[in-house]
Amino acid sequence: MKTSNEVNEISTLRIVFIETLSRQFIAITGCGIYVYLNPVTINELFNRYLSSSVPINVFARQCVRNIVA
Repeated sequence: MKTSNEVNEISTLRIVFIETLSRQFIAITGCGIYVYLNPVTINELFNRYLSSSVPINVFARQCVRNIVA
């Protein structure tokens, strides 16, 4: 069972992930994240990020390029 601290860390990381992904979308496309993705897809990307060893900025940039391309 996850402790309260672990849940808080994951929640904080999720917020940072969404903000980073959103900034990348705006920088590359001029539009926000929700123009391209729904909340379920964003959560799936977050779970993929958690299982990867790629830095958050690199992961976000790759996601935007894959989705927009």
